[in-house]
Amino acid sequence: MGAAKPELKAEAIRLRTKKRLSLREIAALTGAAKGSLSLWLKPYPLTEEEKRARSKTSRRYITPKKDRGKESQHHKAIAWQNLSNQRKGKIAEAAILFRLALYGFDAYISISDGNKADWLVEIPERGKVIKLQVRSVCSFKHGLPGILLTCAQGHNKRRRYERGEFDFIVGYNLFNDTAYVFSFDEVARNRTFVAISGEHAERWDKLKA
Repeated sequence: MGAAKPELKAEAIRLRTKKRLSLREIAALTGAAKGSLSLWLKPYPLTEEEKRARSKTSRRYITPKKDRGKESQHHKAIAWQNLSNQRKGKIAEAAILFRLALYGFDAYISISDGNKADWLVEIPERGKVIKLQVRSVCSFKHGLPGILLTCAQGHNKRRRYERGEFDFIVGYNLFNDTAYVFSFDEVARNRTFVAISGEHAERWDKLKA
């Protein structure tokens, strides 16, 4: 888990030094944040000639398709698109509950009135309890798959989660059987959803930080 970010950084540097790709192209291929890429690639700038060449072709640039990873056996076994949202949610919760048990967390169903969190998770070594929200990863017509940051409010209405309603939100992607972990602060500036990326995959160490 801790090696995810160093591996992402190494891949970004490889794409710049070996393929001479722009920051925009590398962000599209890796899913890494542009802020992180700017820092990582600062020692490896494009030449002025390369920048001019990209400026001329920028209008014709087509974002490469994102590698979705290897399809899991679970995804192959079912027609995922035909499942109801309720069943997708149950699958996501079961997958996350398995991981919480695997990594030594104690999870309890949140039953308090008005509590938007799905699970209360205890960090045994710290005696700390955090609020965990679990979502199924959504696919959009354009861009990367992502996690919705909105919840139901009243009849046919939705609103953005507020601070204090969860400490971490985890999106489960059945296609590659991967969970993506985000703290509230990491998604605080996102309005309705956050795109998944490799640097957040299976980052259960965040819960212990």
